[in-house]
Amino acid sequence: MFEELEKEERGEKEERNKLFQITAYIVGALIVVGAIVYLTSRGHSKSTPPVQSVAAARQTAPDPVKDLKIVRAVMGKDPTGIRVMWSVQLRNKSAVYTYSNIQYEARFLGPDGRTIAANRDTIKDSIGPGEEKKIPAFIDGIYDANASNYEFVLIGATSAAQ
Repeated sequence: MFEELEKEERGEKEERNKLFQITAYIVGALIVVGAIVYLTSRGHSKSTPPVQSVAAARQTAPDPVKDLKIVRAVMGKDPTGIRVMWSVQLRNKSAVYTYSNIQYEARFLGPDGRTIAANRDTIKDSIGPGEEKKIPAFIDGIYDANASNYEFVLIGATSAAQ
C-alpha cells in the first residue's frame, strides 16, 4: 500500500519537474525572441541624419581649423640634438575643400603649463577632401631644454573647393 503511494508521489513529482522544465524552456525562448526583436527594432528607430548635398556643402565657408584634424604630432630632435624635428599626420574632414599652405604653431610649455616659446610656420603640402596624409618630417626651431611638454596647433590654411 505504501509502495503504491510512493510510486504515485514520485509520478506526480516527475510530472511537476517535466512541467517546470517545459515552462523554463518556453520562458527562455520568449526572452531570446524578445531580445532579438528589441535589438533589431532599436536599430531601425534611429533616424538617419539628412544627407547634405555637395552643392549645399559648397555654400558653407571653409574652416581649416575645424576641417583639418591632427591625427598624430610627435616632436623629436634632429641628429645633432639641437633642433626640433616634427613628424605630423593630418586628416581633412571636409568633403569639399582641399587645403594647402597649412599654418601651424609649435608651442613649448614649461612645468607650469605656460608657453615658454612658440614657432609659427607653414607646411607647403596640400591635403584633399577626406584625405589623411603623413607630412614628411621637418625641422622647426631650436630645442628648448626647459620645456616639459609641447603642443602642435593648426592655425590656418588656404582652401580651394573641389
